Amino acid sequence: MMYFLCSSIVWLYAKIFYRHKVYGKSHVPKGGGIITPNHTSFLDPPLVGISCPTKIHFLARDTLFQKRFLGWLIPKLNSHPVKRQKGNVQAMRTVIDLVGKEEKVLIFPEGRRSPDGKFLSGQLGVGMLVQRTGCNVIPVYIHGTHAVWPVGKKFFKLFGKTAAVFGSPLTFSQVSVEDKKAAQAQIVETIMDRIKELKAWYLNGAKGTPP
Repeated sequence: MMYFLCSSIVWLYAKIFYRHKVYGKSHVPKGGGIITPNHTSFLDPPLVGISCPTKIHFLARDTLFQKRFLGWLIPKLNSHPVKRQKGNVQAMRTVIDLVGKEEKVLIFPEGRRSPDGKFLSGQLGVGMLVQRTGCNVIPVYIHGTHAVWPVGKKFFKLFGKTAAVFGSPLTFSQVSVEDKKAAQAQIVETIMDRIKELKAWYLNGAKGTPP
């Protein structure tokens, strides 16, 4: 109940103040999967959440769960704690478990927010999760959040223009697993390339259906 209440509030705010638009909803398949957006702002998770036609799960820093109000709220918003140390086995198990239960999980392939709004290199962790789960990957391009709330700013701007573009699902059953790291790198590169295609599609007028 809290998830849908907060989603409704954020959706209303985004539509009024950010003229938020969503493209490619029909690309989002039923069942489990990993949603992979670009990442430039703290606004990215909630905007992806309100844009997706089904509920999704999030990974959040474990320190947020220690704060009095947030510690009560964010678990109700389908958020799961992640330690910032490298190689968080528990986080991977959480994702694998959720996808196995036919849930969708948001994972940022870049691993962190871009300080200048440009794409960062994708990290192998997403590739590893895709290998382990064999699930659909839904690429997403998020537009405008860097202008509204960039890295280093304490507060977001009241007005702006944002959009979420969902691309067609990616599957990687054809990727060889003989060299696991090479396969993971190939998966991540393919995901980032598709996000870049979605950006180009949006900036060129958002005509037709996103790729």
